[in-house]
Amino acid sequence: MRGLVATHGNLGAELVKVVEMIMGPGSGLTSLTNHGKSAPDLVAEMRDWLDAEDGGEGLPVGDAVLFLDDYGGSCAHAAQLACRAEDPVAIISGVNLAMLLGFVTWRDDLDLAELSGRLVSKGREAITRLGGSP
Repeated sequence: MRGLVATHGNLGAELVKVVEMIMGPGSGLTSLTNHGKSAPDLVAEMRDWLDAEDGGEGLPVGDAVLFLDDYGGSCAHAAQLACRAEDPVAIISGVNLAMLLGFVTWRDDLDLAELSGRLVSKGREAITRLGGSP
């Protein structure tokens, strides 16, 4: 299973770097920025990634997760346009570090439906208030 982290600016690239610092190389994650890209260019880059004969890092083409930073942003819109109904892809918005660490941990052991559900739960669990004044 492979993942694409599509975000505004360098957020995705930095998240992938941190994941690989923690988990080591071979995370199965690739990043894509929307910076300086038109909507059609962003859609085309996502489609190219989905259609790639080599899933990256020697990964086979197959199930994939698209991680997005913002539900209503250009990356989310592009992902919805790039994905076809028959593509084995889960699209998840609100990407965070906990979600990506979960992806690396579980991507070889769970099917796409179970993995995507678990990643959404893991991402939500990581958002909490630790203290401070209300």
